[in-house]
Amino acid sequence: MGFLRPTNGNTSGSTQDVVSITINENVSKGDILRAKVAGSHGMLEKANDTGLGCVGIAAQTGTIGTSINVYQAGLATVNFAVSLTSADIGKRVYVSSTSGQATLTAPTTSGTTVIEVGRLRSEAGSVLLSPRTILQNA
Repeated sequence: MGFLRPTNGNTSGSTQDVVSITINENVSKGDILRAKVAGSHGMLEKANDTGLGCVGIAAQTGTIGTSINVYQAGLATVNFAVSLTSADIGKRVYVSSTSGQATLTAPTTSGTTVIEVGRLRSEAGSVLLSPRTILQNA
């Protein structure tokens, strides 16, 4: 595992904190990732609201057993399970029940975990990352 601090092609001078980690399943760029629950091919898998955390956002598409870059701080484009509008900008972003995707509604079902990913910055899915686990619904 190696830590990087690239500009990721961004010419505005902003950067993201990125780590390179091996994945335990196929992922798409923008998927929300967590530490793996089971399997022996890598350290990360797609997150959902039955997990306990969020490690970061896939910076690229990758296949099982390969290492990919993962955004852990800064701005990242995230895959959403819902449609976004300009009225949603500034709202909190949560891990969805759909593996690897985000939603704007915190889960309330018993046994699910409320995991905040960050704040929505654009209707295109750009999120200012600040992942944290808030609570587990009883």
